[in-house]
Amino acid sequence: MSDKPSKLKIADREFTSRLLVGTGKFSSNEAMRDALIASGTEIVTVALRRADLSGKHDPFANILDFIDPKKFLLLPNTSGARDANDAVRIARPTRTICFLIRSRRWSPRRSS
Repeated sequence: MSDKPSKLKIADREFTSRLLVGTGKFSSNEAMRDALIASGTEIVTVALRRADLSGKHDPFANILDFIDPKKFLLLPNTSGARDANDAVRIARPTRTICFLIRSRRWSPRRSS
């Protein structure tokens, strides 16, 4: 039996770290970015309400500017939803956004 931990496999992706880290409760976006890198995580949960997808590039609102999609798999969540209908409404754009990020057709750093 090997002492080496097995990789986490989700769909067609393999991850060496099983640690999932959220983006909430950090004192700044820079502190969050640094903590994500230091943790060794490869999967980051992001509350959709905290992601500025408007294209206005609000430096205080857009945490996506601080998460490198080449290093981390973004796992959106519906934190803050009051009920199931609210969660569905928040989550609807997620599928498209995740596809665009993964296919490199959209970046939060690029103007719309």
